[in-house]
Amino acid sequence: MSELTEIEMATPFHRGELEIQDRLGVRERVHSYAPRFIRDHMPTEHSEFFNHLPQLIVGSVDTLGRPWASMMVARPGFISSPDPKVMAVAARPLYGDPLKENLVVESPLGFLGIEFHSRRRNRLNGKITALKDNGFEITVDQSFGNCPQYIQARGFDVTDALDYGQVERPVTRNLSLGDVECAAIERADTFFIASVFSEDRDDRSHGVDVSHRGGKPGFVQVVDESTLLFPDFTGNFHFNTLGNLSLYPKAGLLFPDFETGDMLYITGAAEIIWDGEELDAFVGAERLVRIIVDEVIRVEESSPLRWDFRDYARDLARTGSWQDVAEKVKVNLDRDSWRNYTVARIERESETISSYYLTPEDGKAIASYKAGQYLPIRLNIPGQDVPVLRTYTVSEMPNGDYYRLSIKREAEGLVSRFFHDTIKPGSVIEAMAPRGKFFLDEDSERPVVLLSGGVGITPMISMMNKRLLEAARRGKLRPVYFIHGTLNGQEHAFGSHVRRLSEQIESLDVHIRYAKPQENDTDYDSHGYIDVDLLQSLLPLDDYDFYLCGPPPFMQALYEGLTLLGVVENRIHYESFGPAMVLKPSEQAEKKDVTPFEPVHVCFSKSAIETEWNPAKGTLLELAESEGLAPAFSCRSGTCGSCVTKVKCGDVEYLEEPMASHESDEVLICCSVPKSGQGDDTCGEEYGLILDI
Repeated sequence: MSELTEIEMATPFHRGELEIQDRLGVRERVHSYAPRFIRDHMPTEHSEFFNHLPQLIVGSVDTLGRPWASMMVARPGFISSPDPKVMAVAARPLYGDPLKENLVVESPLGFLGIEFHSRRRNRLNGKITALKDNGFEITVDQSFGNCPQYIQARGFDVTDALDYGQVERPVTRNLSLGDVECAAIERADTFFIASVFSEDRDDRSHGVDVSHRGGKPGFVQVVDESTLLFPDFTGNFHFNTLGNLSLYPKAGLLFPDFETGDMLYITGAAEIIWDGEELDAFVGAERLVRIIVDEVIRVEESSPLRWDFRDYARDLARTGSWQDVAEKVKVNLDRDSWRNYTVARIERESETISSYYLTPEDGKAIASYKAGQYLPIRLNIPGQDVPVLRTYTVSEMPNGDYYRLSIKREAEGLVSRFFHDTIKPGSVIEAMAPRGKFFLDEDSERPVVLLSGGVGITPMISMMNKRLLEAARRGKLRPVYFIHGTLNGQEHAFGSHVRRLSEQIESLDVHIRYAKPQENDTDYDSHGYIDVDLLQSLLPLDDYDFYLCGPPPFMQALYEGLTLLGVVENRIHYESFGPAMVLKPSEQAEKKDVTPFEPVHVCFSKSAIETEWNPAKGTLLELAESEGLAPAFSCRSGTCGSCVTKVKCGDVEYLEEPMASHESDEVLICCSVPKSGQGDDTCGEEYGLILDI
């Protein structure tokens, strides 16, 4: 045996399962309860549960080391437990089932007892100790209950064939999928998967596992005659199947036809897919699993049971489909095209802010995005000679159905007034796909602090909802501090939503500060402006990820304050509403050994002006203006393209990805800064950047 830690010796999980639990940060949570419920015997309630089932799902391994998933069927009572360490099965495999050849004394088997109508299920693993004419007995290694997620409710009827014994049925064997098999898989809403852990026979987790998978009809995609792809949704975080596959990448699949009794058995190689465009596009999928088919067996009407469908699992409402994925992938490839969106509904969030829900006019998928990004829109406003371009943050986390824009009515705001005065449900708006560099780092392990002022709350709502959902799905409740400042109750948007979440979720800490509360205001925690003193009073000593959004003075004051406290700059993420800006530490903060930005030597070639850029100089447009130049501009946010300038040498980076088009040798100077002062992205030793201004 390999050397094990004390925790690993005490755990009911093997190395593969533990590695995935660690990868997803759930090991501590799982081990707070799982060892008590994963037993080395069958409790009375488990044996009683198995005893009244009409079917038993079985995982086995053939002489080639290939897993198979099977179903045994008999009248309820065929499964018994004469002893807590023993399970007896009084039935034989169905005709044509590969299980028949795999029943050998000392062979490991995995079992799943599932009651479709109640959505109850229990798992069990063991080894065969005795073979009998009408079945076998096993010794129990592990027994535990399972959650009811993704199980479709069904009732069952027994046909007369149950009493006829073994009856020959048509059997089809192939090395790939035929048309009939593909059609059966594409309409399936349920299958069972067998996997193996055989790395260490002395490990108590050694053996076979079989588990249930459910989804919307078609959730298993037939990629081609030899390849299947299916999503893996959130489960109990044990990762029995995935842990096995990570160490021994082979699997057996069983697709039962609940109406005809046909059984489709597949065995093949398995691969876990942890990232990629298709995974990102499949709503609810945590991972994908690819199966490369090795052998296929189809037996017609082999099961004497027939099931009547009752209803789908409620969990399926939170999952996508391969059709959605295909549409989303196509949309994502064309993110810079304008599409028409219909305003589905409008909700008032405060006296000055309303939310507009946008759905695609063509009914197809929306492009994917990250919590915190913005949506470019284009409007035809009466009195304007050309369409008006703006960008608004998507104020709801990615959901696959709609974009939500929460817009504040500004007294001098052309577009915001048009929205509030003219846009109604049914209005059509043009938009590109969301974009932007201000988004939640979903992989960070650090607590999150969301700091917003005024309408800067919009990306924070999206980030908060996303962070809390991910924490709930992974069972990993990392702290979120939501700190928001606004003028008073009339200006305060999303107040009830945030308070409701804070009451329901212990890891969410909320503080609302009103600058000028009115007499009837009650939904606030303190009076004044958000400052560093407030943060120090609210935040325990820890290492945080800070996200800032609000008016420029709000942003600059907090940025300076945080750097003075010693917060490193790569922990501070920010976005301002209005012109692109570069926040910079104060002179006092720079003296506290904050890593300085390297200055970049910039040349404006037409004007024969040379100067040094650093973050205090802002964008390239602001740098040019500080030298007395007057480049053309309009929006200062990369939407109009007025400031496009040819780059003669060097490279830049954008504070926000611009919406306006430009050539590869051009730059929008209103939202960009020099990339480097040395190296391959510069003009040699003399200049970091040369612009044709």
